[in-house]
Amino acid sequence: MIVLGLLLVLATGAFVAIAVVENFSGGPEFAVEIFGNQIATLSAPGLFLSGIALTLIFCLGMVLVAAGLKQRRRVRRALATASAASSTKEPGAAPSPTSHRRRGRHIFGH
Repeated sequence: MIVLGLLLVLATGAFVAIAVVENFSGGPEFAVEIFGNQIATLSAPGLFLSGIALTLIFCLGMVLVAAGLKQRRRVRRALATASAASSTKEPGAAPSPTSHRRRGRHIFGH
């Protein structure tokens, strides 16, 4: 998930940077060219809406990166707690009452 998010963020940033650098012509319609190839002709509202779409794709990439990092941190913490509990636990000892607690949202008392 982290790799996919980084890919989205970097691809969106590169596309925007190349499109801005290569398109300094003004006028009522904007010809969007990348590496000498015209990919679209946009009016001002179309240009604005394409900017919004690129921003949403960029934000989706950032959300994927954040979610991946959160999941990675949660898994590492769970593995560290499990290994610490297994190394300090005596054979035949009763489990502690706090070992079965779950963190997070409880729905309908469960």
